[in-house]
Amino acid sequence: MRIAPLTATGLLLVIALVLACNAPHYFVCAVSSPTPTASGSLPRFPKSSPETPSKKVRLVSVQVVHRHGDRTPITPMANETFWGSILPPSHVLEGIAKGTKLMHDENSLAGANHAAGGRGVFGQLSQLGLLQMVDLGNQLREELHLDDEDSDTGDDNHHEDEHGNKHILGGKLFHGKAPLHPQRIKVTSTNFPRTVQSVQGLLVGLFPDGTEGHHVEIDVTKTNGMIPDPQPRRTQEQVELERKLAARPHLAEKEEEMRELAVRATNAIRHELGDDYEKFIFGIGEENDDSSSGNDNSHQTKPLSWSQLAEITTCLKAKNMLPEEITDADQEAISGHAAWRWFQNLRHPKLARLAMYEMVQDMVDGLHRSKNCPRSGTEDDEPFLHVFSAHDSTLMGLICAFHLQQPSQWPHYASYIKVELIEVEDIQLSEATQSQKGYFVRFSLNGEVLRSAWSKDESGELNDLISLDKLTEMASKEHNDDEVAMMEE
Repeated sequence: MRIAPLTATGLLLVIALVLACNAPHYFVCAVSSPTPTASGSLPRFPKSSPETPSKKVRLVSVQVVHRHGDRTPITPMANETFWGSILPPSHVLEGIAKGTKLMHDENSLAGANHAAGGRGVFGQLSQLGLLQMVDLGNQLREELHLDDEDSDTGDDNHHEDEHGNKHILGGKLFHGKAPLHPQRIKVTSTNFPRTVQSVQGLLVGLFPDGTEGHHVEIDVTKTNGMIPDPQPRRTQEQVELERKLAARPHLAEKEEEMRELAVRATNAIRHELGDDYEKFIFGIGEENDDSSSGNDNSHQTKPLSWSQLAEITTCLKAKNMLPEEITDADQEAISGHAAWRWFQNLRHPKLARLAMYEMVQDMVDGLHRSKNCPRSGTEDDEPFLHVFSAHDSTLMGLICAFHLQQPSQWPHYASYIKVELIEVEDIQLSEATQSQKGYFVRFSLNGEVLRSAWSKDESGELNDLISLDKLTEMASKEHNDDEVAMMEE
């Protein structure tokens, strides 16, 4: 039987029917989709004056790095039947895969060999997670596409802000004469089923009428460069630095303070764990971690790692299945402490570079290719949009590597970092005035701008935008090595 590609409407109807037939109570307490606070907002510039002429602003390209949608626990649980029941039906997965083509090489097995890949029904994208990703694709289309068939990039087609700055196409990336099209995007994913299926769902939302017979290639060869904790680590240097950082006194003190909660939560869920749960340990500072060991007595057992406790209780809470012994406040404390541990380690500039340098360089190089691309309309053109399908650890790793402001909460399912390359040109006040053009980068998480510590101006203020040249300089290996040397003096 031939499986036809699913449109966004078709997919939503199929999953809605599945949910209606099953109607389990846990979808009432589902993790919500992103609720951006400033999504699609225009860059801000000071009021124009003779010294600071107004600007002509054009969005050149966008990179989106998203977390996968809602999933089943990575750690195996005893009730496999239940967790298997919330996965998307096979015909739905076959439908969203149509129109995409996975690109493999010898590096493609990285995801399959990682503990965070789970096993069987565990660590898999749920029906809810697929819906979240279709919704995110729809949202990105609204943010990036100007729905006007006659629109073009002419200077007359702009939005003028209160300071006289002209935002070409109202800050959109695609328009009627250069619409969102499979040939204008690039997709890279870690080689985990949940991330591949997540971006396939996103593409359904991004292209609600289908891909017009064009296949979207999904590159799954860069898994180890897209996560901060590949197994094994890329270098022995990273292994040793993680151990050194995890042994710092303030971390040990915090572990002792949190130990009672870890033991109590572990005891509350131990009967729900699968037989081989101890094999699924992952995360920066978690593997080969002795912080949970100690002199346990008959009333205490060795607690699970914080990454396991956080991911299991998050999944249970989303399905309204937390044991009575674990309150909502307990679960928030568990997730908060797990996030704190990650940040305490990844905020170290040397570890951030070792863990994320490959992806950071790929992204920065992509920004330069977009800047220099002549947009000739050929296959050699750099894509306007590059989507990376990844994990919460990827987002946090990039936030640390780019020295961005720490978000108020851990990125939830279907969260996304957006990296915008923006061309800014002074509007000539007279024929004698020479126009100045520059390229800047803006980061945001779920629509909320995240400023980089590297964007600090002479007054010490952080700016929404950082110049591409400055970002390139600060993200370089040489700069990071200098920064670490200063820290260790």
